[in-house]
Amino acid sequence: MAAYLTKPAKTELEKARAIFRWITQNISYDVEGFFTKSYGDLSPESVLSRRTSVCEGYAGLFEALARAAGLEVATINGWGKGYGYTVGDPIVGPTNHSWNAVKIGKGWYLLDCTWGAGYISEEQQFVRKFEEFYFLTPPEQFIYDHLPEDTEWQLLEKPISKDKFVQLPYVEPEFFTYGLKFGNYKQSVIRADQPITVTIVAPQTVALTARLIREGKKLPESFTFVQRNGELYEIETFFPEAGTYILRIFAKRKGDPGEYWSLLEYRVDAARGASKAVGFPETYESFYTHDVYLYEPKAGQLRAGSAQTFKLRVPGAQDVALVAGERWYHLQRQGDVFRGRFIVPKGEMVICAKFPGRSMYDGLLGYVGF
Repeated sequence: MAAYLTKPAKTELEKARAIFRWITQNISYDVEGFFTKSYGDLSPESVLSRRTSVCEGYAGLFEALARAAGLEVATINGWGKGYGYTVGDPIVGPTNHSWNAVKIGKGWYLLDCTWGAGYISEEQQFVRKFEEFYFLTPPEQFIYDHLPEDTEWQLLEKPISKDKFVQLPYVEPEFFTYGLKFGNYKQSVIRADQPITVTIVAPQTVALTARLIREGKKLPESFTFVQRNGELYEIETFFPEAGTYILRIFAKRKGDPGEYWSLLEYRVDAARGASKAVGFPETYESFYTHDVYLYEPKAGQLRAGSAQTFKLRVPGAQDVALVAGERWYHLQRQGDVFRGRFIVPKGEMVICAKFPGRSMYDGLLGYVGF
């Protein structure tokens, strides 16, 4: 079989790629075995016959085929931040994952057939989804979710400890493939005694959003506020009460249809909650796609009858207005910045913008006057 798979290959890289791609396409993850701990025969012959396995079987099959194809290869055992892992959890107990390293030319490279094949869904079903990221992953990225038992297989100049591994934020492949970088928080656990702002460096082609989670339940969107400021995304978050939260950050490429992908998680230990019921304004898709930046007001609920200054940066907009029912309050423009001071009306309000080539105004932000 190794001869068949690698017959068209002219290089070691092509041989490794052919084997990796066949396994990820043809071997399904044994979800039942994973949950029952009854893995069955994990030999390469059995995995080929059954076409299903857990990580040890995936790694063993890759090693067997790679060796048969004349490649130098190793199976690595260690700890993975996979299904069931919660950001900030300590690494305890025996190893829980297996993957491979293959020698190409004079260097060793890391790969994971199991995670390259797909994932376990929330419904505890295997979803086949090829993940390019886990083929020859750079060691400095691989280390975020793979910690080998033998530190030499980190392939890093300065290997890290278990504690340091836990301290790394929980990231999905898209974090790296989208070209994102960490801003002010580079550790997995954030301790806060007040609202926090997390920054992420992101290219202009990527849009981010975020959600706060507690005890497995998503909190209302009004607890987070995400906006771009130059190359940085600012993710502002407040907490309704003291406790432990998960701040989950999502992303997608601008213009791509469909939902945002989860790509980064922090655990936040909040020492206290907000002093009063507050919430950020509601944000609409155009707010993100046009890189709008809100200076004020950050509160989504405004006292009716009070004077309030509205100030935001809307690149490329021809006009920006606060719309309340049938009434329009137009903001004054200075470059890309629009500003206006109005008496807050009662009820729902929307800040809208008119962009070139659009016959209608696009909604940016939603407020409520109470």
